Amino acid sequence: MTAFDPYKVLEVSKAARPADIKQAYRRKVQLAHPDRGGDPEHFVVVVRAFGLLSDPDARRLFDETGIIDDEAVTSYRREVAAILADMFDAAVETAIATRLKLENVDFIAQMSAAVQTGLADARLSLARTDTEIGALQTLRARIRRTDEDRNIFAERLDAQVAAKAEQHRTIKRRVAMLATALAELRQ
Repeated sequence: MTAFDPYKVLEVSKAARPADIKQAYRRKVQLAHPDRGGDPEHFVVVVRAFGLLSDPDARRLFDETGIIDDEAVTSYRREVAAILADMFDAAVETAIATRLKLENVDFIAQMSAAVQTGLADARLSLARTDTEIGALQTLRARIRRTDEDRNIFAERLDAQVAAKAEQHRTIKRRVAMLATALAELRQ
């Protein structure tokens, strides 16, 4: 087990919701930021704690094993930064294409709106995938054989459930990244 405990750093419980973690991070990072008189080393620890707890896979790994996968956290933060960079580029291109004065455009508001739309869409996809998995599992429970032979229909449904479960994990990660991007924009 590691001595680094992101929950203690951000002063949140293990049951903390992502919104609670974001709020604690915002509060802590402002106090720790070197430009505001904070300790640079503590600032790095706060950012690392947030990176770990904002990535659902890294958080689950830490919660279950105490292992911190810094590479996964770094990769997650890069993905969030890429989302923000792409949205910024799109907002600038749109402003230029519509001949808006760039100094009058609130890019943060535009990006926040785009992230919120993407987040809502991703949450709908997540709910739809949950429903589809449930329907497939219900159907799978109905398909039985009375003999010991191979049940190809059950195998096909198992494969479909596995594929939907993977799709669900991907969408869930997208939801988490968009929620993190929104938190970054609100700082």
